Amino acid sequence: MPPGGIAPRRREIGISRKPTLASCLPPLPLLGPISNRSARMQTTKRALMATLASILCVPVLTLHADELTDAKARLEKAGLRVTSSSVNNPREAELAKELGKVIPLKRNLVAAQADLVGAERQVANLQRSLAQLKQQHVQLSLELANINAGNVTLNNRLVGALDANAGQQQLAAQQLQQLEAQLKAARAKASEAREAYVQFVLDTRKLADSIEAEFTQKAADPEIKAALAKLSQAGKPLTLAPSSSFQTNLRRLKGLEDTILAESIDLRTEGGTLWVSTVINGKHSVEMVLDSGASIVSLPHSVAQKIGLRPTDKDPRIILQLADGSQIEGRQMTIPSLRVGKFAVENVTCAVLDERAVAAEPLVGMSFLEHFKFEINAAAGSLTMVKVAGTESAAAARAK
Repeated sequence: MPPGGIAPRRREIGISRKPTLASCLPPLPLLGPISNRSARMQTTKRALMATLASILCVPVLTLHADELTDAKARLEKAGLRVTSSSVNNPREAELAKELGKVIPLKRNLVAAQADLVGAERQVANLQRSLAQLKQQHVQLSLELANINAGNVTLNNRLVGALDANAGQQQLAAQQLQQLEAQLKAARAKASEAREAYVQFVLDTRKLADSIEAEFTQKAADPEIKAALAKLSQAGKPLTLAPSSSFQTNLRRLKGLEDTILAESIDLRTEGGTLWVSTVINGKHSVEMVLDSGASIVSLPHSVAQKIGLRPTDKDPRIILQLADGSQIEGRQMTIPSLRVGKFAVENVTCAVLDERAVAAEPLVGMSFLEHFKFEINAAAGSLTMVKVAGTESAAAARAK
């Protein structure tokens, strides 16, 4: 041991914990009470402490800082944002931004629904008025049939009333035709607004699921875990997990899903035919006839053109038999995506009808419905669907 009782201290390279000045200094010999020492001894002691700190501590602090910088760089390279107190996934902001778009969509949906209710009320009121006019016509006709043949005045009055009634009926019928056209447009607008809202919720759910999956994947990554551990040694323990604001946005999204998405889909009845709103390829809203007796989804040539399906000679030629026994030619193709309510199926087999079938309507058949357990309630005007497991592989095989 050298004179003075100070043992040399070996420099340790690679220590990751944050050193303190006390840990860097060797033990000093006991020199008695400080009060008995001269000012010169006090100065010498301070100089010694500063020298030892410079020799022993600076290399350790420099290496420690480099390790922290490297750990932070690894996390940032993985797409994470690192602050002094947390590690976040910047993609959380994508969900918040997307949810901000719901307000105008909901406002548009409410307005479209209000227009639809108003149009339905106008049609209903005019239909009642027309029914009353028809009833009045019946009563006037009965009166005319039962009057005294010699009562010319009453006869002429009744004939005039019948003529006036017929004119009112004709005018009301014309107005009803116009209102029904307006109702059809309002219904299409409401359907489009509703489907846009539902599609938004579905797309937002996909975004949220992808962000959560990314959290899970990165939290299990060995390099990321090692970097988090290294940073935690230098201060506050750090973990990679969804933030409280992200959890709040997930609950908000769940609330939208609970409000909008349902297993019961409204149907529209027109001339004894059931119609349902569909979305093709996530962007094309198409009103289609619901027919569980049809083996395949069918699209008129014009509708197929609208959604981007253009049959060629390479597509298989098929013959479809209609309910009345007649046959029609088409080409077998595949719709990338077809959705009814919240229920979507990819790669749906369909028939694109010949251009000559100008009166044909788009039709939802079993190539879509077979993927679900479904129940059609014509009286209630509803379609109830439940997902059926094991049909995805059959659909994929048919698409090949």
